[in-house]
Amino acid sequence: MRLHGDAARQVLADAWERWAQRCSRLTAEEWATPTRCGGWDVAALLAHVCPEPAMFGRLAEAAVDPPAAVTDAALMLRRFNEPGGVATTNADSIAGNAVSDAAALTATAAARRFADSAVTLRAGTMPESTVIAYPVVGTTTLAVIVETALMEATVHLLDLAAAVGGVEPSPEALAATRDLLVAVPDATAAVEVLAGRAPFDTALPVIR
Repeated sequence: MRLHGDAARQVLADAWERWAQRCSRLTAEEWATPTRCGGWDVAALLAHVCPEPAMFGRLAEAAVDPPAAVTDAALMLRRFNEPGGVATTNADSIAGNAVSDAAALTATAAARRFADSAVTLRAGTMPESTVIAYPVVGTTTLAVIVETALMEATVHLLDLAAAVGGVEPSPEALAATRDLLVAVPDATAAVEVLAGRAPFDTALPVIR
């Protein structure tokens, strides 16, 4: 169930609202709870995944003429996570930035950013076909960015739930994320792993 257009926007907005609601209830102890993302506590996890309402303006400014170089979120994730891809080469800097950014973030501020971003997303007027300049791949569409953001919000919401509980992704977000991630590896490798014909590490994990 790959989601696109208004359906994807609404499910992502719902995911951000779930983040906002859980952030608004975080205690000081929960804020400092380690997560299963190595080296990150809940504060660092929030600093990594928390959107900023200002990003919508930056997306509008990044609009360029079509066609887009990448029009499939699975392809973009495949490129990011291939051997030598940015998911690996930039992993240490991304992890370090989350830890340092967490020092300037509070649970209240994170809740507000998630809630405000959800409102802006629901009211969004940019069509999903809008082409955006984007790092590594050159250009992609707004639809790809939204689908990828939904995956990230869903996977990390599961990380938050594993650390402190009290929240879960929607069934729609889980199904969409599952179907996107299944589409990332080579089709033959994925089928052989899922059918028990090949070891997991020939196709999994598909993202870092």
